[in-house]
Amino acid sequence: MGARLSEAFVERAREELRANDLDAWLLYDFHGRNHVAADLLGLPEGQMRRYFVLLAPDASPRALVHRIELSGWHGWPHEIESYVGWEEMEAALGHMLEDRAVVAMEVSPGDGVPYIDNVPAGVVELVESLGVRVVSSVDLISRTAAQWGDTGLDLQRRAAEILAQTARGAFKLAARAAADGEGTGTAGDARAGDAGAGLPANEYELAEWVRATLTDQGLTEVDTIVAVGANAALPHYEPQPDGSAPIRAGEVFLVDLWARAAGEPNAVFADQTWMGYLGSTVPEDIQAAWEALVAARDGGVQLIRDGYPEDLPTGADVDRHVRSILIERGFADGIMHRTGHGIDRELHGVGPTLDSIETRDERRLVPGIGFSVEPGVYYEGRFGLRTEINVYMGDEGPEVSPNVIQHEMWLAE
Repeated sequence: MGARLSEAFVERAREELRANDLDAWLLYDFHGRNHVAADLLGLPEGQMRRYFVLLAPDASPRALVHRIELSGWHGWPHEIESYVGWEEMEAALGHMLEDRAVVAMEVSPGDGVPYIDNVPAGVVELVESLGVRVVSSVDLISRTAAQWGDTGLDLQRRAAEILAQTARGAFKLAARAAADGEGTGTAGDARAGDAGAGLPANEYELAEWVRATLTDQGLTEVDTIVAVGANAALPHYEPQPDGSAPIRAGEVFLVDLWARAAGEPNAVFADQTWMGYLGSTVPEDIQAAWEALVAARDGGVQLIRDGYPEDLPTGADVDRHVRSILIERGFADGIMHRTGHGIDRELHGVGPTLDSIETRDERRLVPGIGFSVEPGVYYEGRFGLRTEINVYMGDEGPEVSPNVIQHEMWLAE
């Protein structure tokens, strides 16, 4: 299949261009550098030569493509022009942009939103040399490419419940392994809820069980972080076949897992983190940190709910609010990352992030998008805690998944 744009996307893009008084949206890519354009056009690896696509509120899309790569555009239903040399390309681009004063591209002033800052400065310079002013497409993306849609929302809800059930099953296996003292090493053959399930000997074996269980439930692009004890203080820890920690009593247990429905191109990811303690009582310092995280997480959602629909916060607003709760409770030194990331058909989607610390994401949390809310605190060599839920910006306000979120750390009984 060659390059294409969905009719729904084109129509929505036209509506947003008109609403924002923009003359056009100019998509550009080279070697897949601009993943937004590449994904929208169904060319995830990009092409070996530069291409441009112009979306205008008053005309059909127009493409400018190198002649040697026209085969990749087989079936393109709109106007297309080819070029060979750079002078020919620049002349054709100038013709394409005639009568267009302001166009949006994937740029971000000051690199404030690096997920969208994908068009090289030289390309912007080229476009503006043709008498056109370039502005950021970030708000267009929130209203188009980042939208979940009804199908995406429904599939995300289903995936979220599967993830929640699997996380609970993983902790039950871990608790049994900790009580047993030494796992049997056969958890890879077990499934959640099996009375005779083998017990994992270490983090890696349990991670393999999680991946297999999610796949069995009809999900794809599955993965997980299973971390015990001090390893939970490493936010992107990945247990390996050799050297992963044993599952032992008296340790913090973290499971972060993500996936989306298989065989569904519009399926949206679900992404969650759950915490447990492999003992009967949570130590006081860990419990205090957990309570602060729950308060921060829920406080972030409440801030969004309070502003709906007239005073929608930005991603940076929510991040600042969540971090202020953690700081007020004395956990400033444990914060290592932003509050959340955009979610759509990619795990880290193109919509707004909840971030004022790593970047400056001042995009509004508009209806139709979704994201994670996942505050964490980490203390190297001791413990790490994170709680993660997903939020969809629905017509009636923020919708949280899964249906039942975690307020108390799980305990081994």
